[in-house]
Amino acid sequence: MIHHIIDSERCDGCGQCNEICNLNLWELVEEEGGKATARTVDEAAWVCHFCFFCKDICPHNAINILSEEDDVLGRIIR
Repeated sequence: MIHHIIDSERCDGCGQCNEICNLNLWELVEEEGGKATARTVDEAAWVCHFCFFCKDICPHNAINILSEEDDVLGRIIR
């Protein structure tokens, strides 16, 4: 299982993560004040196959990806 960590202060809701994900694991949601931000769907933790396309395409470096093992150790992948 993996965890997608989104820095909501950096994310501007551009949707590039959503567009590049072949598995459709991302969605844009509106936060308070009308700001859009990205988040993963519930299944993402089990379905994602670590292509890192979402992380690599994010223009604001708002996405980090942790594996369950790395989460225990507190290390961010790649």
